Amino acid sequence: MPTTLGESLLAAALVGGVVSVALTPLYVSRPRSVTTVLSESWRQIGIACLVLISLAVTGVPIAPAVSTTLVSGTILALALPAWYAHCRRRDRPERVLIVGDEPTLIKSSVLSLPVSPLGFLSPVLTEQSIEMSYPGSSVPDRHSDDEQVLRTDGGLRTDAQLNRLELIAGTKRLGGLSRLERVVRERDVDTVVLAFAHGDREECFGVLRTCREQGVDALVHDSLADRVLEDEPVGDALVRVDLQPWPWYGRLTKRAFDLTFATVGLLVLAPIILLVAVAVKLDSPGPVLYNQVRTSTLGRTFTLSKFRSMVTDAESDGAELSDEDAGGVDPRVTGVGRVLRKTHLDEIPQLFSILSGEMSVVGPRPERPEIDREIEADGIDWSRRWFVKPGLTGIAQINDVTGFEPAKKLEYDLEYVRRRSLWLDLRLVAVQIWSVTVDVVDLLSERLTKDGDEESSSS
Repeated sequence: MPTTLGESLLAAALVGGVVSVALTPLYVSRPRSVTTVLSESWRQIGIACLVLISLAVTGVPIAPAVSTTLVSGTILALALPAWYAHCRRRDRPERVLIVGDEPTLIKSSVLSLPVSPLGFLSPVLTEQSIEMSYPGSSVPDRHSDDEQVLRTDGGLRTDAQLNRLELIAGTKRLGGLSRLERVVRERDVDTVVLAFAHGDREECFGVLRTCREQGVDALVHDSLADRVLEDEPVGDALVRVDLQPWPWYGRLTKRAFDLTFATVGLLVLAPIILLVAVAVKLDSPGPVLYNQVRTSTLGRTFTLSKFRSMVTDAESDGAELSDEDAGGVDPRVTGVGRVLRKTHLDEIPQLFSILSGEMSVVGPRPERPEIDREIEADGIDWSRRWFVKPGLTGIAQINDVTGFEPAKKLEYDLEYVRRRSLWLDLRLVAVQIWSVTVDVVDLLSERLTKDGDEESSSS
């Protein structure tokens, strides 16, 4: 411990130097979401504390005491995220970037903004792109970089001869869509406007995912308003997207609940997990677990695991909804599988997806991308349910609404988004647990009744 003024100054310089070096990555001018600010701040503060504690343990005389370091680190861990979040607050868009693939929508977005955008990102666009689109069109012609385009007089000219659009409504093109994350960071963008002809999973929702990860606000042209969770109008033709339906403290509370529920569930159900695994293996040939690709937040996909309840080649002809969801009998379901589905025990492995953060306890049930596309092809704005993390149960589940009623299911999922709260989650979980308990009791009663009838008939 320093004892003189000189040693105290050296100690202060040591602490200031270590903390400043550790926090250097946070000084880079870039947007950040609240969760990113928290994780990055805590990681860097932790590094600084470890360095200072190591110096104290090795006997460096000017190093602060371990207790002092821990107390100071705790104060910084609380104060720094709040300070960074305050510095990043903006009440209106100031540094705006437009991202899209349709010139007419890009132009409309530029004219609707209250500020001049920094520029726009898009695939290679040409004057022909505008000539072949029309006001209000949601399906303009799009051309790849190497595609030949018709002249208005009927002749042909290659892409190299076309007049590429590098300026729309006075706004300069800054490059292709692949440069989005780099431009957002380098230019300190706080708002991204989406001007896509289609709200597709890959490009449009890929941009929304980047916005959410980088803590950037997102606006969409109102032609895409039905595809997103809209918040409020901006200008004449833009709508703000509700990228984070829950406030940050609500998300932290929900995550804490998810971790607690999944951990306790796996510990309590461990003996049942073992019994189910043995039963599935003995009942029919094939693996114990069945893995499916499902849709997660903002169109991202993840692998969901269940105890296998069907024969191994059940979906050899492609993904399809089970007839059991419509109240029928699915011949692909095994004997043990029927019991697992009736008691919902096949869903237990999804607790691991909750632990990993891919799923939540409560939320819209994740669907397969193939089924997503089929539902959207029927004109249902299915992608609006992608704005919250998928869940094990939800309002649709406790009301026995399945994918055979997609419009009704979407209505229930959006109702959950509107009413979101931890209290609602607790109520839905309680109802689901009660429902599972009733199903288990009913199944046992049926089995006992069947066994009694068989004994009576045999005697």
